[in-house]
Amino acid sequence: MDDDLQATVAAFRRLVTTLNRGKTHERLTEAAGVRLHRPDVEVLVTLLDAGEPRRIGSIAETLQVESPHVTRHVAALEQRGLVERVRDPDDGRAWRIALTEEGAEVAGRCRRVTGAWIEGALEGWSDADRAELSRLLGKLSDDVHDHLRTLKVVK
Repeated sequence: MDDDLQATVAAFRRLVTTLNRGKTHERLTEAAGVRLHRPDVEVLVTLLDAGEPRRIGSIAETLQVESPHVTRHVAALEQRGLVERVRDPDDGRAWRIALTEEGAEVAGRCRRVTGAWIEGALEGWSDADRAELSRLLGKLSDDVHDHLRTLKVVK
């Protein structure tokens, strides 16, 4: 591993550790005024980002988890009135998951709080550095996602 890659891996590990140990999710949801588990917020924000109802499988693919995992969280979110099932217009036998008005409002609050938090962390950064970070994080996210899809675990 070359020095640049080693430094990148170390910085990434430090960032992930900081976010996990800093109880970031708990602090952000508290600031947003909601009590939701991390996967619940991920489902809500995924639906908000999509801008339309999505099938369970589509949500699972976006979140890179198995469908039963999403099904459990959707059931809990339904009980809280944050999502609802609607008929799939392309296949009347199937269902899609839609945000309720309250669910869209909660997802929007979570997104705004997270955005404000990141904006605060990047306060001293130039516009060019912010743009470069956005570009590189998007590229890293896409490439890691694609790589993990094809990765075979070796024991």
